[in-house]
Amino acid sequence: MRPDIPFKENEPMDRHCTFRTGGPADIFFEPGSEDELVSVLKHLGSSGIPFVIVGRGSNILVSDDGYRGAVIHLGEKLSEIYLDESGRIYAACGATLAQLSSFAAKNDLKGLEFAYGIPGTVGGGVLMNAGAYGGEIKDTILSARVMGHDLTIREVKKDDMDLSYRHSAFQESGDIILSAVFAPEKGSGEESEALMKELNARRAEKQPLNYPSAGSTFKRPEGNYAGTLIQECGLKGYTIGGAQVSEKHAGFIINTGSATSSDIYSLIRYVRTTVKDKTGYDLVPEVRFLGDFDKA
Repeated sequence: MRPDIPFKENEPMDRHCTFRTGGPADIFFEPGSEDELVSVLKHLGSSGIPFVIVGRGSNILVSDDGYRGAVIHLGEKLSEIYLDESGRIYAACGATLAQLSSFAAKNDLKGLEFAYGIPGTVGGGVLMNAGAYGGEIKDTILSARVMGHDLTIREVKKDDMDLSYRHSAFQESGDIILSAVFAPEKGSGEESEALMKELNARRAEKQPLNYPSAGSTFKRPEGNYAGTLIQECGLKGYTIGGAQVSEKHAGFIINTGSATSSDIYSLIRYVRTTVKDKTGYDLVPEVRFLGDFDKA
């Protein structure tokens, strides 16, 4: 059995993640509809081929050896955004968080400005309960449409999502997020756009946006900040190969231009070990690791 939509073989994953590293995926799909997604999943299920869902790849690190299985990319082909009959925002999983924020501002809705500079998709944002500058997805989301392991689609209300810091119930269930509905408050588009501009300026001032990275590498530990702990351990600027703890913000591990995924993975491990030994804090990566890192 073969899927009835086009696919690529040996697709380089450095094209599909913000670290700009990683080897090829055996198979690469970009379904353009929910029906096509079902077709792909049926094919993979009958073939016994493992798979992973990715959006913009802003929170993943792919092994230099690549991914032995199928990557299903939910992106531009599934990126519709519109206002429903109640004036709420419907956003498909592949829409970017920047598009979502801009759409809200253009429709005089506030509460999503924080997401403008987060380089992920709506699907990934819901999965991780993405947040920044005091705002989180859980502040405005009402519901999500998800596809379960049996390929049935259902609606999940906010109260059933178990949303907390960088967490949702979907991380345990494995449900695929297809779309979400948001209910921001009425506001001023001009004020929202001014706030988004201000937040982006703050990001540019404090974060190494000119280098490939996955954003904040580690989750914020209770009672402290990852970047603060890493800096206190003298690791700011520490380098392994082409991977570096950013000299601008120690909470970011960056690709200075020649990093391999093994460099980045080794640096993440070194930082975790050092911080644990010196401070007692066990930093938890926000990054998801795809593929085999045993050689790193």
